[in-house]
Amino acid sequence: MPEYNSKNILQYQIDYTNISLISNKIRVLIIGGGRAGFIKAKTFIKNGCMVTMLSKEFTNSFDELKGSHNIEFIRDDYKQDYILNYHLVIIAIDDNNTRELIKKHCEKYCKLYSDSSEFRRGMFLVPCQRKTRYINLSLNTKEGSPKTSVYLTNKLTDVAKAYDDFVDYCCKLRNSLKDNPLKNEITNFVNTDDFYFFFEKNVHNKVLKMFYGGNEIEINFSYEKKYPSTDSNGFNNRYD
Repeated sequence: MPEYNSKNILQYQIDYTNISLISNKIRVLIIGGGRAGFIKAKTFIKNGCMVTMLSKEFTNSFDELKGSHNIEFIRDDYKQDYILNYHLVIIAIDDNNTRELIKKHCEKYCKLYSDSSEFRRGMFLVPCQRKTRYINLSLNTKEGSPKTSVYLTNKLTDVAKAYDDFVDYCCKLRNSLKDNPLKNEITNFVNTDDFYFFFEKNVHNKVLKMFYGGNEIEINFSYEKKYPSTDSNGFNNRYD
């Protein structure tokens, strides 16, 4: 295992490859029963992953998680065999020797691991995540500023909510066009600011039929907006 120098670590910017995991298929092992382990556990439990906590001791904070169906606790010291049945390993301990040993074992068995002591020393980090009705958002800063990530993600979530109905519409339309030879052309046509304007005016179905309806290409698809932009008093009620 190469020696890490904290000064060198902070001198380069990391490139990220982002993926979205299907939560209920992911098994996460979190090693450490302190604050760092608790924060990570809350995130993965909330998103539906199966979480196992490994530590000789746990802080009182974990009491609020014991009622969750997707968490289990193992009171034991770390052993190599513990990592074998997990996709992700979170290292949240202060013992440098044990931390480096866990990393060595993870690399041996091709396990993705995160180092809570310094995220650049791990293989992945957990971005700030938010959800609307039809959109998942995740964001992290390249050089590491969690509070900035929270601030920006909250702002982007407010923007994304305005497009919830439109995203629902586009997804349902795409699925209805599965065998249509003009699927790509139609979805390109729909996913534009111009078409979104018609969607907001609730005349999107007429526009779609105008361009792509008829005998040769019949789109058997109709969609009414669930949440109109304004109510009778002129107030925005899209998020209700």
